[in-house]
Parts: sequence; structure tokens; C-alpha cells
Amino acid sequence: MKKQEIKKETIVKSVSKMIADKESVRSYMKGKTSLKELNKKGIKFAKPL
Repeated sequence: MKKQEIKKETIVKSVSKMIADKESVRSYMKGKTSLKELNKKGIKFAKPL
């Protein structure tokens, strides 16, 4: 149960960082920014199942 709560907390933190830095996420979606740059800023995307 604790693992699930921790994952939810990290997801919420990551989403809040994405919202705060919308321009970086948009440039990544367009292919202008690399995934490494987003990771440096603390934004992580979930791995697909």
C-alpha cells in the first residue's frame, strides 16, 4: 500500500512540474527538445505498459 502512495506522490510532483514548465513540454512534443533536457528539469514521463 505504501508503494502505491509513494508513486502517486511522485506522479503528482511530476505533473505539477510539467504544468509549471509548459513551454519545455510543448517543445518536446514538437521534437525540438530532447528527453534528457526534461529529465534535467525534473520532468519525467511514465513508461507505457
